[in-house]
Amino acid sequence: MMSFETHATRATTILEINEAPQLHPPARFEDAAPKNAARDNAAPLVSVGTQWIVDASGCDPLKLQSLDEIGDFCRSLIDSLGLHVIGEPASHRFASPHGVTMLYLLSESHLAVHTYPEHGLATFNFVCCRESADWPWEQEIRQRLGADHVSLQILRRGVWDSTITTPSNELSSTEALG
Repeated sequence: MMSFETHATRATTILEINEAPQLHPPARFEDAAPKNAARDNAAPLVSVGTQWIVDASGCDPLKLQSLDEIGDFCRSLIDSLGLHVIGEPASHRFASPHGVTMLYLLSESHLAVHTYPEHGLATFNFVCCRESADWPWEQEIRQRLGADHVSLQILRRGVWDSTITTPSNELSSTEALG
C-alpha cells in the first residue's frame, strides 16, 4: 500500500508537469518529420513514389490570378513528364485579389496548386508514383511566374521499416481489382 507521503509527492509531480508547461518556439515544417538516417540514405523496402512540396514567393500577382497561366504551367509539367490526366482538371478562380485553385487527378497520382496573389505566393503539391519524375521547379517557376524565391521539399514515399508487414502478392490482378 502506498504511503500518504509517496502519494502526495507523485501528485505534486503530476501537477507541476501539467501546470508549468514548457514554452518552445513553434516547430518548423522541416522539424515535423522524424529524422531517420536509414530512411534518408537508403532505398525504401516498398517505394510508392515521390512527393514534391513547393512554395514560391515574390510571384507576379496577375499571373497568380489567371486560370490560363496556372493551367499552362501545370500542363507543361504534366506533358514534360509524360503523365496522364484523368478527366478534366478541377479549378476555381476566387474573386480579386485572391487567386486560383487547381487539381489534376493523374493516373500516376495528383497535382494540386493554390495561389495567393495578395501575398505573391503559389503553392504546389505534386505526388507521383514514379521513382524518378524530376523537374526543374525553381527554373520554371521563376521564369513563368516571376518568383523571387522557391522552396522545394522532396519526400520519398514508401516503407523503410522491415518490421512493418505488407500484404503478400498472393492475389492475382483480377482478384485485386475486385
